[in-house]
Amino acid sequence: MQEGPEPTPITVRRANTGSSVSRSRWTLFLIALIAIAAVAIGGYFYINRDVPLIHLKVGAGPFRSDSYELMKEAADVVERQSDVVRLDVVATRDSSQNISLLNDGELDLVTIRSDTPVISNIRLVADLFPDYFQIITNPRSQIFGVSDLVGKKVAIPPFGTDEFRSFWIIADHYDLPITGVKWIAMPFQEATSDLLAHEIDALFTVRSLRDRLLLDLFADAKLKQIPIRLIEIDQAEAIALKWPFLFSASIPKGTYGGNQATPIRPQITPAVTRVLVTRRDIDPVAIAELTRVLFEHRLDLTIRFALASAVRQPDDSKGLNVPLHEGAAQFYDRNEPHFIQENAEPLALMVALIALISSGVFALRSSFVNRQKNRVDTYNYALLDIAEKARNATTTDNIRQLKAEMVALLDTTVRALDTDEVTEEGFQSFSLLWDSVRKVLNERLAEIEQAKTN
Repeated sequence: MQEGPEPTPITVRRANTGSSVSRSRWTLFLIALIAIAAVAIGGYFYINRDVPLIHLKVGAGPFRSDSYELMKEAADVVERQSDVVRLDVVATRDSSQNISLLNDGELDLVTIRSDTPVISNIRLVADLFPDYFQIITNPRSQIFGVSDLVGKKVAIPPFGTDEFRSFWIIADHYDLPITGVKWIAMPFQEATSDLLAHEIDALFTVRSLRDRLLLDLFADAKLKQIPIRLIEIDQAEAIALKWPFLFSASIPKGTYGGNQATPIRPQITPAVTRVLVTRRDIDPVAIAELTRVLFEHRLDLTIRFALASAVRQPDDSKGLNVPLHEGAAQFYDRNEPHFIQENAEPLALMVALIALISSGVFALRSSFVNRQKNRVDTYNYALLDIAEKARNATTTDNIRQLKAEMVALLDTTVRALDTDEVTEEGFQSFSLLWDSVRKVLNERLAEIEQAKTN
């Protein structure tokens, strides 16, 4: 007797697929767990590894100069406060030499004046302190203004230095004749001795107001009762217009003495900022750490060297002549609001929209899953109806008809699975029930045939 098709292998293949998927999920879970453990262990050893110290060689200017003393003290503070960086401070001639050595790779950091020409590879770390243009004389010389330097013997800084060029900026602005001033280039300490010995009429220098050699000059003059004084460079603002790296500043009354105030009133003079710079290729981690120590431990540094109180973050609101180094910028931007903080309101709106859309998507998916379940339930009820009809069947024709219905129902369900109208799990439950109903049909067919033979 011919029976309808019985696609049992399809049911078996689906069941095996489900088992394979389950094993694959457990394998992926174990792999992910092992990966997470490996990352955690690796991260622990990376964080607790021994990091070699980074030594940075600093060109700090002449021995005993402000910049040299500041960087020597900074090196001591860095050694005590950092596990990352060490500073090796060396004495140099001036800013021009510092930049040359920095460009050649012989130095890693240098102190320079902000008006020093630099190439594009140079990066800024911090503003250190201002240097003031100063003309010092004594009453015997009868020098009361810059123009009175004509015909006088004036000591100026050595040839080729930044300070040497600074004197000629002043001379150019006040139209001092080159041969009209009896200028002599000499080191500052030699010039101070000659001034106190009345061998020269005046000296010109560019130094901070707390420079030790400059303070020593006024202290020695007081002990020897020599009334030296400062000459005001009163056109400082006009000079700054010609030389943008300079700015007009004021020397406070009594800066170099309070009993007999020196100067006797606030005096206008040009000034220039001394800065700390490095190369672009220097490790950002090292520069960020150095910047952190300079600012977070500035009190410690200021106690050691008062001029450290003038160390400042460069003011980028006015535009920087030299770009900030990446490491220094990382430290300066530490308190800046992050992207999320700056855009809190639009991000909150976006999150709300995403939540709303997500809830809608989940609702649609839930509805879709419910429709899939309802469709499988419909197919299962159809199978149960076929089983019920099989139990009441009295002829083999009835059984063959029911088997044909089962094959058609299986075909419909397989197509629904391929189009995602039913889920894999729903199809597996259907296939199990389908197999059970097939057995019921076969058993009923055997009963009918047995009844005929009897």
